[in-house]
Amino acid sequence: MAELLPRIVSLGQALPDNYVVPMRQWARDMNYKTETALRLADTTQIVAKRLCMNPVGMSVQQLSEGYIKGALELSCRSLQECLPAGYLQRLGSLVYVTTTQQLQVCPSMSFRIARELGLPDDVRLVDLVGDGCEGAMPGLETAYAHLKTFEQPVAIVACEVCSATYFPAPETDLANTISNFLFNDGAAAALVDFSEDGGFPAILDFHRRYMAEGINLLGYTHQGGRLKVLLHKDVPKLVPPMVADTVKELLAKHGLPVEDVDHWCVHNGGPAILDQIAGLLKLDTDRDFRYSWEVLREMGNLSSATVGVIAKRLHANPENRQGYLVGCSMGAGAQVGAVLLRYG
Repeated sequence: MAELLPRIVSLGQALPDNYVVPMRQWARDMNYKTETALRLADTTQIVAKRLCMNPVGMSVQQLSEGYIKGALELSCRSLQECLPAGYLQRLGSLVYVTTTQQLQVCPSMSFRIARELGLPDDVRLVDLVGDGCEGAMPGLETAYAHLKTFEQPVAIVACEVCSATYFPAPETDLANTISNFLFNDGAAAALVDFSEDGGFPAILDFHRRYMAEGINLLGYTHQGGRLKVLLHKDVPKLVPPMVADTVKELLAKHGLPVEDVDHWCVHNGGPAILDQIAGLLKLDTDRDFRYSWEVLREMGNLSSATVGVIAKRLHANPENRQGYLVGCSMGAGAQVGAVLLRYG
């Protein structure tokens, strides 16, 4: 057996079935008609929209109610898939990650999930809100810290109902149009516990960076009383170098070159983002980021839930359960987070 270490011992995911349509049908539902908008739909390379609801025409109140309903359903389904029998009553902490709450949710989503699943009444509940697509990394690091501190298993669930942040801007608003095409709804869950089983990846280290001047680069603004995506045109130029530097700094702490990494779990922020990160790290985007591309094409960008879904797909292949694995995500601000894991 391998050394007793904090490991990710199980993964789960949940995707909505409520509203699933081809991308061009979604464009028509939003009343997009120009050839430019339709080309943007094709550029994402995403097969279909998968949403908890069709948000077109909904009020802020309806979107907020739809968020709570969809997030509760997706989070519980992903946790139920993730947690082995008996773990529900053994959990010491539940970490919930999100960014797409249209309005403040109180009591918190972690409270609602714990109540729905019947978790112990002394479980520690943590909600991390507002880190965008990067939220999975601070979520995993929080779960790791709780495991080390309290020595009880921890579940983390990242859930995004991106349809709840739909904004009805004209299609000439390219940043808004791109986001309406790119983001889908979904949840990913992970169980973090001590284990000697080398078939599960051990968590070795984390590294994060943020760009102070990126406050207006990526995130959400408020307009007319509702959330509107902030997506600056320079994101594909400025964020990939941050990712590459963060990964190299993380590996350098352990004396590892990029070539020693066997597997990559990289947030699929979009085709241009993946290609540029691969180029900066001198990787083959199709081979090394295979699972990122698969998830992008089949499921789209699930914001903070994306990395967990990619990791689940990577781990499902037994041939991948050896060597070093790097996971990284990038999100609001801009922020970048990376984790180093090792099988064995």
